[in-house]
Amino acid sequence: MYKDHKYYGIMPDFLSLIEAKSNCRFVYYYVPKNRQENLFESGKADLLIATVRTAKRDKSGTFISLFQLRATVISIEDQHAVIQSVQDLLSRNDLRLVVVRAYDYGPAYQSILEEMNRLGRLTIEPDPVSAARTMLNNPRYVTIMAPTLFFGVVQTEALLKPLSGKLRYDKLDELPWTASGIYISNSSLQANDHNYLKAVLEKYAATDAVWKSYLSLYPPEVVKIALRQREAAQ
Repeated sequence: MYKDHKYYGIMPDFLSLIEAKSNCRFVYYYVPKNRQENLFESGKADLLIATVRTAKRDKSGTFISLFQLRATVISIEDQHAVIQSVQDLLSRNDLRLVVVRAYDYGPAYQSILEEMNRLGRLTIEPDPVSAARTMLNNPRYVTIMAPTLFFGVVQTEALLKPLSGKLRYDKLDELPWTASGIYISNSSLQANDHNYLKAVLEKYAATDAVWKSYLSLYPPEVVKIALRQREAAQ
């Protein structure tokens, strides 16, 4: 989270731990997600943090897994019946989908977006706050996002407080668990710097520091449906 010209949250805390234990130093720039992607792909950013592993991103960087994440359908409770599958979502003509530009939870997610766009029921917003405001202003909208991310936005943005305690998370079998973590650029760093940073990140990724942070900040029901330790991956 970026507020009052400072960065807060699990990832900044994790990178601060890395700084304290190594010779690494990190400088942050606040830009939208799609801009982050462009900077990383063009070799103008060294890291892409708090991101899901995808084949496209693998072309630009080396991935360090921190945990497993599952995106879910998020809706305002009591506004809609439980959404049980992708086909269920697609068949409900009253529902619209709002997502964040440049978010990617894998091929199945992209297929959903393509089909909802074909049906004329897709809205794309620049950031999670805008997506949540769209839902608040029109309960016909649902989103697909990491529950921890959406929950965090609702808790920290005053305008979204009416959504607090009123959200439902519906998991879809078509949206599997995916690795989430940090990418190191394959082109922006010298080989020795890249290898050193990779070794340090892997060392502390293997600890439970990030996992404990999530457990301390998010309700058990949100963690249960959204996250699992990376060792649990099959």
